[in-house]
Amino acid sequence: MGITASNKTLSTTAIDCGGAFQVRLSLTAEPDILTNPTDIVLVLDRSGSMAGSPLANLKNGAKAFIDIIAQSTQGQPGQIGSGSRIAVVSFAGTATQDTQLITSVTDLKAAVDALNSGGDTNHADAFTKAQALFQPASGNARVMVMFTDGFTTVGPDAAAVAAAAKAQGTIIYIIGLSGNGGIDVDALE
Repeated sequence: MGITASNKTLSTTAIDCGGAFQVRLSLTAEPDILTNPTDIVLVLDRSGSMAGSPLANLKNGAKAFIDIIAQSTQGQPGQIGSGSRIAVVSFAGTATQDTQLITSVTDLKAAVDALNSGGDTNHADAFTKAQALFQPASGNARVMVMFTDGFTTVGPDAAAVAAAAKAQGTIIYIIGLSGNGGIDVDALE
């Protein structure tokens, strides 16, 4: 995937010592998903810290992502095309494989819409359940896209589980969403 355009904007032109400001970075990329089929697992945090507007934002972002992939792969209406597939794994204290790797946009969005928040956060189990969906015989690229606030409250260290997935050829992207307790940037990194 190549970056074709970028733009950054700052929320202010000057800042006092100790002050804060926001930076918005916008990137436009040209996907190569048409010629390189990809299996994507959306890994969605439905823990208690995501209750209310954080979960609504997560759902909106995940469904927009599904639409972007469907449009980029030029499949039949309502389908992911070009041999690519998407699955949904959600997690709180434990992770659930909400769908298998499928092409139906309607079924993927229904799985996202069905999510309810509550409980602890177990990132390690989420990575484990997501990695288990990738089929060893498939020639498709493997990608996980995790939406989370980053606060692990139960389970083993997620970094080791993520590193094992990466060692098996899985590319992992983390999208940090501010939950009810903020966002744990260190954990996301």
